[in-house]
Amino acid sequence: MLLWPRMGRLRTIWDAPADASEAAASRYAATLVRGAAVLLPASTSHLTASEHRQQQHGELYLPPDRMPARRYGAIRLDGPTVAMLEALLAPALSTASASWLVRAVVEQIVTSPPLALPDEPASIAHRMIGRFTQALECDRPLPSIDAVASELGVAVRQLQRACQIEFGTTPVAIRRRLLAAHARALIAAGRPAATVSVQLGFASSGHLHRLLREVPA
Repeated sequence: MLLWPRMGRLRTIWDAPADASEAAASRYAATLVRGAAVLLPASTSHLTASEHRQQQHGELYLPPDRMPARRYGAIRLDGPTVAMLEALLAPALSTASASWLVRAVVEQIVTSPPLALPDEPASIAHRMIGRFTQALECDRPLPSIDAVASELGVAVRQLQRACQIEFGTTPVAIRRRLLAAHARALIAAGRPAATVSVQLGFASSGHLHRLLREVPA
């Protein structure tokens, strides 16, 4: 999946799969502006939010067999690549033209330079997301907002302000988005919805289905 901002700034956090030398996945974050993008495997756990209301972004699912694993992560996009991505979003684009543009975009991305990224973010909001992700990776129900705030040593109101500043939304909304994304991934992997609802701490599969209806993919 290629994710890029068309207008405004886009904040994104994602988990990179662990390799043979690592005990666990690494977490990365980047603030994207026009001319930057993040390229991830479709199954990667990620959270993306605009940093301003006037924001637009594009998503493109690229053929995984054409993308070298070393290219995953945040990358820079040159002018021609940005122009081709914009052309792909044109409503009147023919299937043949779209296919040609995707091939050209892939060729450009393979040689695109990576973005320099900081170490794992340590802000309150990012640490909250880290606690949620750890619980999901261990097949445990997500902790409550109050529990996470207590664990991080901050007040709930302080956590709410941090999430509003960094992601423009509430801790509850972020928790629901992470939970819905993980549930969809488990169901897509073949697990029954009833099993997923029990694993994630729902009272019934009906509560899970309601979350999936209310939180867009």
